[in-house]
Amino acid sequence: MTARPDGAPKAAPAKRKVPVKLIAAAVLVALGVTFVLQNRQTVDIRVFTTTITGPLWAALAGVLVLGLLAGLLLGRGARRAKRAPGPR
Repeated sequence: MTARPDGAPKAAPAKRKVPVKLIAAAVLVALGVTFVLQNRQTVDIRVFTTTITGPLWAALAGVLVLGLLAGLLLGRGARRAKRAPGPR
C-alpha cells in the first residue's frame, strides 16, 4: 500500500462481483449452442399440405418463437382486461 500526499494509506481496489444476470445469460447461451449442435439432423416438417425439409433445431426454434408470440398476445389481452373499469 502506498501513501497518498496527505499521509493516508491508499485503499485496496474493490473486488468486482460478476452480475447474476451475466452468469444466467452465459448459461442460457451455452445451453442454446449445445441444443443446436445436438439437433442438426434434417427432418421433414408437414404444415397442412406443404412439406418443408430443414434442421430439427430450426423447426423447434420456430415453434418456440410462435409460442412466445402467442404468450405475449394473450398476456397483453389479459392485462388490458384487468385494467378496464367494470360497470358500477
